[in-house]
Parts: sequence; C-alpha cells; structure tokens
Amino acid sequence: MRPLVLVLLLGLLIVCLKVAVGWWREELTPTEDGNWLWLALFPILLAIWWRYFSVFGCKEPACLLPKDEERR
Repeated sequence: MRPLVLVLLLGLLIVCLKVAVGWWREELTPTEDGNWLWLALFPILLAIWWRYFSVFGCKEPACLLPKDEERR
C-alpha cells in the first residue's frame, strides 16, 4: 500500500510543480482550468512527502541517531 501511495503522491507533486513553474513564469493564471487547486495543494503535498516519505522525516530505527534510539 505504501509504494502505491508514494507513486500517487509523486505524480501529484509533479503536476503541482508544473503548474507552479508555469504560474511563476506567468504562462498560467490561477483562475484558468483550476490551477488554483494545484497551487493550493502543492505545499500540502510537499509537507506530506517531507514528513512521511523523505529521509528527513524518517522515524525508523535505522534513521535515528544513536541517542534517539535510547529514548525509544
């Protein structure tokens, strides 16, 4: 289940990134074709990826520092 969610999340992040870059370059406006939705979802999806799927949000024992392992 987790790999499927990761693939779905990365696919959505790619779409959000394409819309954000287009908006940044003034090629797209937020009001056309629901681009505002992708722009609003971008930081939310990025936070979910950062917290649950990146190595920076990893809570597995292999990712923890030695003194953090002692607390568990």
